[in-house]
Amino acid sequence: MLFIIGIFTVLTVLSFFILEKKYSISLAMIDVSVVVFAFLVWLNDKHFHERPGQRVFSISDRSFIEDVIVRQMNMHGITEIKEENGIIQFFKNGHKTGEVRFRMDENGQPVKIDGKYIIEIEAPEYILHNIDHETWSLIGRK
Repeated sequence: MLFIIGIFTVLTVLSFFILEKKYSISLAMIDVSVVVFAFLVWLNDKHFHERPGQRVFSISDRSFIEDVIVRQMNMHGITEIKEENGIIQFFKNGHKTGEVRFRMDENGQPVKIDGKYIIEIEAPEYILHNIDHETWSLIGRK
């Protein structure tokens, strides 16, 4: 992509010698817009796309974790899942990428309110966004 933007910029500079000035200036404005937009997209992907976020859900059974959360984390490319003491951790090439934590009471048992477990999910924002959509989709079907 960077190569294509570079070629477009070179053609814009050459247009100042070949075309009329008004067309060259228009092309230069378009070129600057493309370069700025490409930089902003790169900045967004680099700094905000992988930023971890957190959501709290209530789930009726643990199969929700396998059905929705693990599937979404697999789309992220996880390579390992560790489960211990009510915490499920997801790893990608040895680096922790997400975690599901059951809220525990003072006795160390998962909290159940109206027959539903309370879980906290920590994962990259785009995965949480997908989990939100899938959760609402499941609610809509019931």
